[in-house]
Amino acid sequence: MRVMSTKTQKRSVKFTVQGTPDAIFICYCSHCKKNAGAPGQIASLKSPSDFQDLILTISQSAKFKCENVHVLEGSEHINTWILKDNLSGCEKHKKFCSRCGCTLWTIPMKHSGSHWIVRTALLENGFDKFPYKAEFFASRKMPVAAAVVKSFDTMPGA
Repeated sequence: MRVMSTKTQKRSVKFTVQGTPDAIFICYCSHCKKNAGAPGQIASLKSPSDFQDLILTISQSAKFKCENVHVLEGSEHINTWILKDNLSGCEKHKKFCSRCGCTLWTIPMKHSGSHWIVRTALLENGFDKFPYKAEFFASRKMPVAAAVVKSFDTMPGA
């Protein structure tokens, strides 16, 4: 079984995840867009019994069973922000680092807390290891503007 570890930006919270996510997706709902500060947010899903040891980094998400996610250090820095205005009608509990603001995972109460949506960007090479396989709220996706977007290999002027 795969075990991954990571730390938040300030290295305040360290945790691990174990196993393979139940699902990996990108979501275009308004909450995910605002939380990611981007046109969408990639996530992966896993049931609680599948998390044991994995440390995450920021961005994309995966669904894991809550028992497969283990906080190794910094639990005193984990705070909760509860979103109540969800399309599902159920609360979402966003867990974040109080020192750097990094979202660690979201607990959708629609599943009674049994699954945690972990930000795969927190995981080392998380985007490569966990490519998304589904899109939620795809009708809210921003149209691709590749024809008018300039691309740079690095930060311009750096």
